Amino acid sequence: MSAAAPPETRPSSALAVQDSLRRTLRLAGVQLQLNLKTVLREPQALFFLVAFPVLFLIIFGAVFTWDVDEASGVQGRQYVAAGILASAMFGTSFMNLAISIVSQRDDGWLKRLGGSPLPKMSYFMAQIGSAFVITVAQTIVMVALGIAAFGFQTPDPGQWLTLIWVLLMGIASGCAMGIAITRIIPSVRAAPAVVNLPYILLQFFSGIFFPFHSLPEVLQYIASVFPLRWLAQGLRSVFLPDEFKYVEVGQSWDLHWVAAALGIWIVIGLALAVRTFKWNRSG
Repeated sequence: MSAAAPPETRPSSALAVQDSLRRTLRLAGVQLQLNLKTVLREPQALFFLVAFPVLFLIIFGAVFTWDVDEASGVQGRQYVAAGILASAMFGTSFMNLAISIVSQRDDGWLKRLGGSPLPKMSYFMAQIGSAFVITVAQTIVMVALGIAAFGFQTPDPGQWLTLIWVLLMGIASGCAMGIAITRIIPSVRAAPAVVNLPYILLQFFSGIFFPFHSLPEVLQYIASVFPLRWLAQGLRSVFLPDEFKYVEVGQSWDLHWVAAALGIWIVIGLALAVRTFKWNRSG
């Protein structure tokens, strides 16, 4: 009878999980570096990706000069600026990411990645990281412009903390949905139509261009199912006066619901992405 292997030579399940996690994170970091190098090699595309929502902010901020609420002193341009910031975050993480992945799939890049040791989760983490870097650049420019020209209040330390977790959860939920929706996009030509439809519709009844409390109740209920409504509300809590919370539907910022809704969509999106994501169209 052969002697049992010494305990120290038998790998434990905990060590195996730890090694797998390290490998996943290491490969995600490598893929993230490649993604960012690709973006930096096209500075014109990066410039317009950051500049597009800034132009929206300038145009709508100049047009929406009416008061949303006289009691809190919130003007239309302040309200819309917070909404456009939320829309830019969601657009970069959901719409742009989905189109980018479908483009990589159609040109065969994803198929080559599928034949490499790169796990799906490493690829997802790298895509979320890329969207995070771009979105942070957008946010810095738009927040600076909002404070300087559109009446954003300068956040206090607690509000900066709220901005950070809303930003992180908003990007993660948008990316998870963006990856998941690629399963139903047949080609890169169809991608803009497929992702623009839900994105544009959500903008109109999620409190981006119109005060959420003024929308019909049925649209409020529909919008509350999706993350953009909660992302916009979380950002309003950061950049609008605290008195404005009494104008919100629940007469509160409801940040616990913001966190819960974004968290649920992160879980749903990632679960769908892991289950349905394919490296190529045929699977």
